[in-house]
Amino acid sequence: MANNTLLSKLESFAKDAKKTQRENISTEANFSLLTDEEIALVLAHRAKKIRIENNQKQKEFSASANLSSSTTYSNFEQTGRISLLNFIKVFRAFGRLGELDNLLKTTIADKIDSASNPQKEKKRIR
Repeated sequence: MANNTLLSKLESFAKDAKKTQRENISTEANFSLLTDEEIALVLAHRAKKIRIENNQKQKEFSASANLSSSTTYSNFEQTGRISLLNFIKVFRAFGRLGELDNLLKTTIADKIDSASNPQKEKKRIR
């Protein structure tokens, strides 16, 4: 019985800690200092802030983003979890695809390295 009580207290503590983390994470946090889950939460908080600044309810925004349901977007704001395709739809609805366009592009350092070490472009590694 004592073990069940202790386990239940630990589970409650973990749940409270996660909730506190979600509520207190800064939207200005530096990604290099965060875990993957924290980065997802920061992005979700930023999206929520933009949606509210645009005076849109979650249901309205979900419809304008062509998401399958308002729950999809609601869950994203709460947990930071969303599929990549739905994340792209969110960016499109915010009119911010340009920000995604710059992700994973070849950097200047990559171009310099490539120019100084000319090799056939790799398509895959075996």
